[in-house]
Amino acid sequence: MDNQTGITCSSANLRNTPDLKLGVIEALNSQEHVEIIGDAGTMFKVQTTRWNPPIVGYVLKSSIIVPKVSPQIFSNIDTGNNVAIPSVPASLPLATFLTWFSSQGEPSWLPADYLASIQAGQKASVGAMIRQTIAGHQADWDAWVSEIDQRGRQSTATMDEWLVILAGGRTMWSFRTERIFAQPSQSAAAPAWVSPSDVLLWTGHVQFNNQEPKYKLWYEVEFTKLDQAFKGWYKADLLQEFIMPTPDTDLTDPENSGKVFDLSHPLLRLPADPEIDAARKLGTGAQYINTIAATGRSKVNFNLCGEFSCAALGGSDVIPFLKLWIASYKNGSTILQNDSGTSIQDLESMLDVFKKTYEFFQAEESVIPLTPGYLRKVIDSGRMALVGTGITHDGQLKWNSHIRHWVVIEDIIMVSNSGWVRVYNPYPDKEEVYPYDVVFDATTGTVIGLLVAPTHP
Repeated sequence: MDNQTGITCSSANLRNTPDLKLGVIEALNSQEHVEIIGDAGTMFKVQTTRWNPPIVGYVLKSSIIVPKVSPQIFSNIDTGNNVAIPSVPASLPLATFLTWFSSQGEPSWLPADYLASIQAGQKASVGAMIRQTIAGHQADWDAWVSEIDQRGRQSTATMDEWLVILAGGRTMWSFRTERIFAQPSQSAAAPAWVSPSDVLLWTGHVQFNNQEPKYKLWYEVEFTKLDQAFKGWYKADLLQEFIMPTPDTDLTDPENSGKVFDLSHPLLRLPADPEIDAARKLGTGAQYINTIAATGRSKVNFNLCGEFSCAALGGSDVIPFLKLWIASYKNGSTILQNDSGTSIQDLESMLDVFKKTYEFFQAEESVIPLTPGYLRKVIDSGRMALVGTGITHDGQLKWNSHIRHWVVIEDIIMVSNSGWVRVYNPYPDKEEVYPYDVVFDATTGTVIGLLVAPTHP
């Protein structure tokens, strides 16, 4: 076999022969990279990459996750301006799909203008394409729909479940430590514990347990820890997709920070006041500007990260924005005069200047964690996240720094159970890229902020 790379899904025993009865030569950690150099029945011959020189040994195949390309079952459709959307959204309820499927029309969930184009004969029928796709997977489709009927889940099933089954499963991670249960119930025996660094395989099968007080939706999962394979049920609300790293996205390679986003095309119209250029010429932070043009008092302010962030979200320079803010917010002048930091309420008053809508959010460990998947949904909804983090004295973001700092999360590329985040950092008045875990302590910390629809350049 051609050499492949893979990662361990949890702790794994490495042996010098493909025999589980013989001694262990090394213990591998969760998400440890290995090179697969041979096949030995139920085991892979692998070469570890953690040590130099590397160690060669054998490990159970079920302990290794190998990158694979999931098949695209339903084609995307081009809605114009190079925007492609799924012809069947993964989140689409099965009940909605079946109601449409029994009709002869076009899918009701398509954009209205696209539907009009089909009806006018300008675009091909999407409904016919979807029905043809189902016909090509008829046996799998009938088996899944029958399973849904038997479990009485017509009102809770989504099309994503079937897509996962056809793909042979989906890798997932849990944002808090929890158990795999023998049945979809907390009262069932629990054969294993899962930590956030572990990787599970969701089979696509789902059960809904209305008797549970909180966690009613359960995923069937498979998981190997050390030499024991587990199969059981996990609380679906605790799981998010695990994205396999590639050589160009791997978070362990710092050079990838310059590859994952194209910063030559800003996602926000960044402030460009003359005062910012003056601050840069002095060799200080770009946000350390003299606000005399807004306040009438010559004073260099050092705590303008909130003001810069809101100006960027509103597509404005800072000084013109500060003038409007002072005039509309009774505490604005005092904040600038005292060079005070800003609160959530202050940020809301700034966004009110631009007539922006915003939503307060608070992320908290194991309850509403600010996971990469959560941020991805925020950005996909057309919003950005104005959040508090930490910053070092030289302007580098670092969540556990004692210096508080407001930034705008513009985009995220999910990798493993983390990712790369594209950030507007007011300190240098620039867009920057950081590993997710540098900006957030997502699984153990509290984060507050505002979700805002930005003004794009």
